[in-house]
Amino acid sequence: MKGLLLKDYYLIGSVLWILLAAMAVIGIAMAVLTSAWALVVIATVMLGMVSVSTINMDKASGWYKVSRVMPVARQAVVDSKYLLYLLLSGVGLLLGMVLGMVASLIQGGQSGEEALLYLTISVAMALLAGSVTLPCSFLFSEEKNVLAIFLAYPAAAGIFAGVVVPLGVTPLSGSLVAGISVVLYAASWVLSAEYRLPRRGLRSGFAQNKPTAPPPSIRGRRCSLCF
Repeated sequence: MKGLLLKDYYLIGSVLWILLAAMAVIGIAMAVLTSAWALVVIATVMLGMVSVSTINMDKASGWYKVSRVMPVARQAVVDSKYLLYLLLSGVGLLLGMVLGMVASLIQGGQSGEEALLYLTISVAMALLAGSVTLPCSFLFSEEKNVLAIFLAYPAAAGIFAGVVVPLGVTPLSGSLVAGISVVLYAASWVLSAEYRLPRRGLRSGFAQNKPTAPPPSIRGRRCSLCF
């Protein structure tokens, strides 16, 4: 498991620090325009999306094909991707909270209730979207996966708003959606490991490398040099 996580870190390590710097600049700008705690949502979602991209990187590099001859369990591959998503989303959450606190101090005021609300939004958005984008990344091609990402995050926002708005926009209602997102993420993790999605992704990702049968015109024809 540690080796798989290190492999993914080496894949994204070069762009991770650039993304963190860009995220800080964009987040601070949005904090000035909207709320200081908007940084929490931005950081959590953006870093979570980075972990999803490692699945497409593995497909493009042929790593899943190589892993078939390595002592790596397919369940460990699934576990490493879901764990990496949690780790990066957690780093984004903590970084967003720190930057949000700094921005809130600069603006001259703090609101614990507002911070808790944005915290629940971040958890719900990340886990609801991750429960969809991770299995889709294993199952589908990169083009279809991009479509799934574009649909997953607006859908997660719609689910959050659909539950929170009727109940009242409060940290309590946000915590309810965050709890539901934890359950859905855990269910997605268990089902992905149960159905061995990397095996399916391997079949779809390397279908073009399958050996082709000889044409019917030469099938069964005797070689002219054979006696």
